[in-house]
Amino acid sequence: MPSFHARRFTAFLLPLAVLLCGAAPALPDNLAYSARISANSEHSPDYAAALVADGRIPAMGSRGDTGQAWCVNGALGTELGELVFAWDAPVTVAEVVYHARNAWLQEDSWRRVALFADGAETPFHEAALEMRDGPQRIALSAPVQLRELRLRFTESFGGPNPGASEVQIFAESPDEGELRALLRRAALRNMPWVDRVDPDRLEALIRRLAEAHGAAYPQAQTHLGMLAELRDKPGNGEALARLQRAALLFDVDRLLVIKRHEIVASHVYTYHYEGFQAGGGLYVTSPHDEAPALTELVLSPTGQILDCDLSYDGRTALFSWRQTGEEGYHLWTVNVDGTGLRQITEGPWHDYNGCWLPDGGVAFLSTRTAQFAYCWHAPVGVVHRMDADGGNVRCLSANYLNDFTPYVLEDGRILFSRWEYVDRPAIPIQSLWTMNPDGTTLAGYFGNRVLSPGTFMEARSIPGTGKIVCTMTGHNGPTRGALGVVDRSLGNNAQEAIVNITPDVPVPGVNEGNGNTDGSKQYSCPLPLDAERLLLSAQGPVLARDFDGNCVSLVLPVPEDGMQYFSAQPVRPRPRPPVIAPAAPPQNPDEPAVVTLQDVYAGLGPKVRRGDVARLRIVREMPKTVRIDPALRAFGFQFPVVSCGATYAPKDVLGEVPVEPDGSARFLVPAGIPVYFMALDAEGRALQRMRSFTHFMPGERQGCVGCHEPRLQTPRARRSLAAEMPPRVIEPPEWGAGGFSYPGVVQPVLDRHCVECHHPHRAEGGLDLTGSRTDFFNVSYEMLAREPQGPAGSPHVSWIPTYNGQEQNILQIEPLTWGSPASKLAELVRNGHPDREGRPQVDMTDAEKRRIYAWIDLNVPYYHTSETSHPDIEGCRRIYSPKVDETLNAVAARRCAECHTGGVPRHEWTRVTEPALNPFLLAPLARAAGGTERCGAAVFTGTDDPDYQAILATLTPLEEGLRKHPRTDMPGAVPAPDVCRDRY
Repeated sequence: MPSFHARRFTAFLLPLAVLLCGAAPALPDNLAYSARISANSEHSPDYAAALVADGRIPAMGSRGDTGQAWCVNGALGTELGELVFAWDAPVTVAEVVYHARNAWLQEDSWRRVALFADGAETPFHEAALEMRDGPQRIALSAPVQLRELRLRFTESFGGPNPGASEVQIFAESPDEGELRALLRRAALRNMPWVDRVDPDRLEALIRRLAEAHGAAYPQAQTHLGMLAELRDKPGNGEALARLQRAALLFDVDRLLVIKRHEIVASHVYTYHYEGFQAGGGLYVTSPHDEAPALTELVLSPTGQILDCDLSYDGRTALFSWRQTGEEGYHLWTVNVDGTGLRQITEGPWHDYNGCWLPDGGVAFLSTRTAQFAYCWHAPVGVVHRMDADGGNVRCLSANYLNDFTPYVLEDGRILFSRWEYVDRPAIPIQSLWTMNPDGTTLAGYFGNRVLSPGTFMEARSIPGTGKIVCTMTGHNGPTRGALGVVDRSLGNNAQEAIVNITPDVPVPGVNEGNGNTDGSKQYSCPLPLDAERLLLSAQGPVLARDFDGNCVSLVLPVPEDGMQYFSAQPVRPRPRPPVIAPAAPPQNPDEPAVVTLQDVYAGLGPKVRRGDVARLRIVREMPKTVRIDPALRAFGFQFPVVSCGATYAPKDVLGEVPVEPDGSARFLVPAGIPVYFMALDAEGRALQRMRSFTHFMPGERQGCVGCHEPRLQTPRARRSLAAEMPPRVIEPPEWGAGGFSYPGVVQPVLDRHCVECHHPHRAEGGLDLTGSRTDFFNVSYEMLAREPQGPAGSPHVSWIPTYNGQEQNILQIEPLTWGSPASKLAELVRNGHPDREGRPQVDMTDAEKRRIYAWIDLNVPYYHTSETSHPDIEGCRRIYSPKVDETLNAVAARRCAECHTGGVPRHEWTRVTEPALNPFLLAPLARAAGGTERCGAAVFTGTDDPDYQAILATLTPLEEGLRKHPRTDMPGAVPAPDVCRDRY
């Protein structure tokens, strides 16, 4: 085997020799591409007949053939399926190649096929097919000339929706080598610009590269001479394609690359634990070989390698390897010559997305803390760092949801994607953030108020430009999409800052869409080579191209085993970013951070006048500590339920600090937790809230300009009052520490001031504000927050809906838009709930009012924790029985139908403690018996009525059950000890 140096020399000569010898023979045409294709049955438009000639052949078991295969509608029968290919002029058919539909089930493939010509009733050929992957050749004994070819599939292997991933039709039977080449080319059919060379654009690229690299591009003049020779030469397509690839890769001799199955995940944040398929490995290859050979570094027959990063000296690969499906990813290293394989992390969790740091350490994601996605069962991986040998592991990120794909910018900061939803829907936003390699100086980089794309990930610096390139994708589906260049100097949420360099994958505008991206979404793993060129994965092959898309070349064709290539990068040294000196370690690892706010009014706009802000509230977003089946979700995707469709996360109000008269503040904040701030007026109402979170490292000194000021804004040069003072200590809330509990904090205020008029028998204004527990919450919470809901919360309280489909509210960030300043309830509390003559009826203390304002401004949480005492019921909270509905409906049909033709009027909720106070029991009950008789007559003259007793009997067991086994919102509740907390 030749040495790498010898291979480097021959790799350079090979494309020149091939080019000088002329173009390679043309490959046979696939006649299916030029046919009109129809079928007797189509499962849906996503499985239309025409998709058998789109060049895309989904891998077996990938579950990824939507929009890429044809199948019949099994609901209408699977005994017979027909595909018809029609041409305007006669064609000659010598061979048909069939690819089974096996992305979901191997049985979704056909067992027999008959071929008919031009409407004939008798087939001219029949063939048996197999239940397997790969091309199945149907070679005819003699070519047939026809204008219409009908493939009648007469028997399947029993799958529910049999079909074909691809059908190829040839006038001459290709040999095995030609067929392999055709399959490689077929994968690029939806990217026809690959290897299609425009000589003028190629010349311009070569000249730009020559100017940028000088003597480092010694082939430049040779390439220009060859281009001049080939420019007008007939049949020059293949030769020009080789020349373009040689120019794009003039300084790339070897590539490090992963071969594996695509990870078909349900969400963009689940790629680390879903879609496992064993096979593949880590390899080095030459991109200049016509049939690139893979030199094995690590073989993974029972496992899967996720990603890799080459060290700055080009000698050592860091990679994430899941050795079996029963364990998590861990980080390994291996030398690029295949020696020195070493595992550097271990444990019952996932360690993945590792990258080298300039100081010699490693940044990576880890799920080692037991916390989970709020709207799914994914273990949460956040940014950590460690030494190169796996020692000295430290958590850098305080995220309570997933981080993604950390990498080091040219300036030495870690750039990573971060998912969060502080009082906003969950689909967006996975935006870009930076931090120093010691976790300090966390800052938003781009996209924290962008609806589309929903996710920016795999971000890399474009050398010497100040820009980055990244994968732009959506919240649901795989981690591939469009590729975008981001220039944040044009605004860190601005449309003009994003250029979609793969417009064949459309991405909605930054203020449009819902955070998901449709279309083929085939691109991932962008890796800039310089300011002109990049490598990328294209759902199978590896491509090289310029950023303008004028020159695009195939580097590595699709593997023949159904796998794909990922994380391609040159095997060579690369510039090492500067080492950012870490902050001095504090004496005490629990030392709080010091935060200095220069002027809270910077960024608040004209709606908030100077002097309006009196205090800052500091709030912690609390993690989800349990792993629950999503089938139990309620109120959108909450499980356990925290609110009625508002906040997903429980809130812990750490306390408040005063704002100085000039708008400044300086205060201590606990380190290592996600916190956000609210600007409060003198009454305790939030004039503005952050709707994002930050974190601080122990002993960190951090400052900000103002509240929602532009991140690229330069602060005013002035000395603030707060800067002259010692940092303030956070004043905890008077109701105590811990998660905010509506029953514990708000209900006592209502009990003291409101239930006298708002109780089941009186219910002024239709409101019952008592604290009896309902199936999910309690009565007053149901009345004030849950019913009826709308895009601005409820009629009484302005809260931010976080349901899917409400993403536009993310853009509504003007002060006073949400919360207590916009709530009817808060206004009544402020004014003492005046009667018709304007006289106050309620005299709450300042502290009591602040409790209600705080609840509203926290986005109406009910539960104080994500722990649950009832993990196996709906929403992990609902106490209910279908017997209630069955019995009530039966009684209503016999005794209430005369007045209530549509059934008994009911709330969305049911009272499960003090169940006799439910309106459906009080309204038909005579006043003399303790009812309200709101039905207009006494349907039940007494509580001894058998139907009354029958209804009540369905509810009393619920109350008794709660007495024995209290729910999490009740005194005496105990979190379930056996709920799942597995971290992989």
